[in-house]
Amino acid sequence: MDYLRVCLLILLVCLVGAHASEMPTFQGLCQLQGDWCTTNCQIAGGRDGLCNKVGLCICRPL
Repeated sequence: MDYLRVCLLILLVCLVGAHASEMPTFQGLCQLQGDWCTTNCQIAGGRDGLCNKVGLCICRPL
């Protein structure tokens, strides 16, 4: 019974970790005037967005 609890706990931790990194990315927003990256990330449920060197908008989780 204890092994089952440990396995379920490990599975739960893996699922939470997998969903934590599923923030969306947007292409083409960093070239637009204004802060469209942060606006679209907030609409998608993130805190804000950052443009990387390639011009890809990466959302940060809440």
